[in-house]
Amino acid sequence: MRRRILLLLVAACIMCAANAQVPDLRRMDVVERSVPAGPVAIVDGEAIEGEAFLDEYRRYLRSFMYMAETPELTDEFRVQAGLTILGEMIRHEILLNEARRRGLSASDADVDEEYQAKLAYFEELLAAELGDTPTEAQVLERAGQTREEARESIREQLMVERVAEVIAEEQGAVVNTDEVRRYYEENPQLFEQPGRMHLSQILVLPKPNPQRADENAWQQAEERAERARARILAGEQFSVVARDVSEAPDAANGGDMGMLPASELPPFFVEVAAGMRPGDISGVFRSEYGVHVIRLEASESAGSVSLEEAEPIIRRMMRHIKMDEAALDFCEPIVNDLSRTRIFIQLDRTLAALEGVSPL
Repeated sequence: MRRRILLLLVAACIMCAANAQVPDLRRMDVVERSVPAGPVAIVDGEAIEGEAFLDEYRRYLRSFMYMAETPELTDEFRVQAGLTILGEMIRHEILLNEARRRGLSASDADVDEEYQAKLAYFEELLAAELGDTPTEAQVLERAGQTREEARESIREQLMVERVAEVIAEEQGAVVNTDEVRRYYEENPQLFEQPGRMHLSQILVLPKPNPQRADENAWQQAEERAERARARILAGEQFSVVARDVSEAPDAANGGDMGMLPASELPPFFVEVAAGMRPGDISGVFRSEYGVHVIRLEASESAGSVSLEEAEPIIRRMMRHIKMDEAALDFCEPIVNDLSRTRIFIQLDRTLAALEGVSPL
């Protein structure tokens, strides 16, 4: 799911990078004003420059504004976005440095394969907008990158993924056959679901993000989701409320996820939708990605999935979850070690001030 969300986000970035209608993000932006002239952080002697941070931050906002079709973003949202981007960049730098220290690399052949796969993916997305298959140059122009820059970005991401996998294995976070079988046997309903489901979703994120949120933030997110659900039950269209409330990449489409094979949906969506009929609205529920409300639009029946068929899906899901957890655990002490990580942009204090909370 996380990979799917990231792909959707990157796709939106590419599609709107050259959109002349996007407003000037620099005007009175609380995050832009907070960025120092030099680096925003230094990790093990490697600087994360302010301009690099701003590039990522602006792409994130353009993507969200394009998808949500709104020119207005609150200061709280902007600061939370900045914190998310900063955290991701710091963890990326930590893991990239660790990959280099261990001598891990990505071959040209691996980079070529991933580059061609992503190019094909974005060509398909842009074709709907342009009415014709775009050229490689058009895709790169929308992305704001040269071919060399795109390939280098892919190389670094492959290295980060590989070191995360190694760290997970060292921590014993491997997925074994017994775990897969146990998950399959303990969740039989997940493998007797309709072959395809058409879902719409509302996603509410706890502040500042699901990884850092405390229980109070999760409860506040649930309250916002409950209010959204109440509006729907009172007669408002799901799509209208989703556009207004949801923080998922598909919010601009009214939360419509389309008809998808159950195997491509996150298991927690499939599990909740299993007991629903078309038109039903779920209760509010949590996942590692935030707080959700879903509507089952339609479903198509299929037979049960055998353990052999389900194993690659279960293994892949559990592997990515364990890799993410292991990587976060590995990075946390480095982030908190002032001798290794120094941060020069105080967005947490800015957010506390905006929310009326006294910073520690």
